[in-house]
Amino acid sequence: MNKIDELRKKLIKKTREQVEEKYSGEEEHIIRAVNALQDLDEIFNLISEHCGEWYASHFPELGRALQNPEVFLKLVYFIGEKEKFSEKELAEIIKEKETQKIILEKAKNSMGSKIPETALAEIKMLALNALNIKEQRNSLEKFLIDEMHKKAPNFSEICGSVLGAKMLKEAGSLKRLALMPSSTIQILGAKKAFFRHVKNPSAKTPKYGLLFQHPMVKQTPFQHKGKIARTLAGKISIAIKMDFFGKKEIAKELQKKLDERAKEVQKQK
Repeated sequence: MNKIDELRKKLIKKTREQVEEKYSGEEEHIIRAVNALQDLDEIFNLISEHCGEWYASHFPELGRALQNPEVFLKLVYFIGEKEKFSEKELAEIIKEKETQKIILEKAKNSMGSKIPETALAEIKMLALNALNIKEQRNSLEKFLIDEMHKKAPNFSEICGSVLGAKMLKEAGSLKRLALMPSSTIQILGAKKAFFRHVKNPSAKTPKYGLLFQHPMVKQTPFQHKGKIARTLAGKISIAIKMDFFGKKEIAKELQKKLDERAKEVQKQK
């Protein structure tokens, strides 16, 4: 066997191993699920927006009275015409008595015009489709939570299952994520900002990527977000390494240290 054939066989073997690593195991299902979850969120928001804008010609006050798009869609689909809004019908969808009264009052004094039955039927169909998508989205989120807790319990506890799945997707695999330094984990998901900084050093270095979605970073004042993101990335790095290499439960200990550090940062001016 000549050297070229030997090299060719080694390359084929290496490629096969890489393909098997990428498409085998639970990680691939988690990555596929989180991709679908993000798409479903976008589709739900888009259909809800179209439904709300169209229905507004008939009952414009309803959308302004509700903050929850899912409740709005249920009212549109199950009740429809503003003339049919009643205390009994509302009670089946909305539990808050005060909200029921506000909507009933707005329905009676609505400035919206009458709507043809054919148009309302189409609006209802849009609402139903959006609600079905929401149901599928919630089912998918439950799947992600279960799978992430089985695959990476410490990481899921510190990061959150859905956000953790997004980070896993960005890294490509649990192994790659476990081998990353905390500084890389901190800006994971901030490719554009990072390359903008590399191209133009005067541009600000990104302080966080996907970690911006973490509740702890979100709730922190702007001037301290970078510090919290750095601390959080450090704890996540330890958690994911323990899940991949050690299998020891340390999430509570890490969370305690994280909370203590957050309190220290909050006291700083």
